Amino acid sequence: MKKYMMLLLASVCFCGLKAQVIQLYDPIANRTFDTERYSGIRGTPFLVDKWQKGSVLTVKGIYQNLELKFDAYENKLYFNKNDESFEFQDPIISFTFIPNPSDTSLNMRYIKGLSGSGLTPNQFVKVLAEGKVSLYRSDIKAVSEMSEINAGMVKTFANVTRYYVVKDKVTQLIKINKSEIMNLLKDQEAKIQAYISEHKISIKNESDAAEILFYYNQL
Repeated sequence: MKKYMMLLLASVCFCGLKAQVIQLYDPIANRTFDTERYSGIRGTPFLVDKWQKGSVLTVKGIYQNLELKFDAYENKLYFNKNDESFEFQDPIISFTFIPNPSDTSLNMRYIKGLSGSGLTPNQFVKVLAEGKVSLYRSDIKAVSEMSEINAGMVKTFANVTRYYVVKDKVTQLIKINKSEIMNLLKDQEAKIQAYISEHKISIKNESDAAEILFYYNQL
C-alpha cells in the first residue's frame, strides 16, 4: 500500500507540473450563494458542510490557498471571501481539496468532462485512479420526500454515490467488487491475481479497487 501511495503521489506531482501555476487575483463572479435557497430542506446540499482548503484549476490558471465548498445538489463550487460564498467567474476544469498540506496522499481531486452511463460532461467526479483503466466516484445530493406525523411531507437531502470506469474511451457504471473489477483486467489477470494474493486485497472498497487499477496501469 505504501508503494502504491508513493507512486500515486509521484503521478499527481507530475501531472501538476503540466499546468501553469499562477495566482489569480479576483475570481469573484458577483454570484453569491443564497443561504435561503434550501431553507425548506433538511440536511445539507454540500459534499462536506464546512470550508475546506484547496486549489482550483480554471481555463486561465490555478487559484491556490482557497477555502472551498462543493454543492453536490447543483454541482457548483463556491469559495469563501470575507465570510461570503462566491461562485467562480472562469470555467472550472478541476478542483482539489487539500485537508493536510503536509500529506498530499489525502488530496481529493475532482474533474469534469466525462459522459456516458448517465454521467453528463459538466458533472464533477472524484478521481480514484487514472490510466488505461480509470476509476471515478460520483457524489450527488438528491432530495427525497417522506411523510411524518404532525409534519406532513418533509424534504431531505440524500447522498447518492456511483462509481464509473473509463476503458478504451468508454464510460460505464460499475460496482466495487472483485468480479466487476477483474472483468476489466483480463489481459493481465495472472499478474493481478498474484498481486492481490501477495498484498491480501479483497476489493470490497474503493481504496482496494484504486490500488489494483493503479498497479494494472503500470503494467
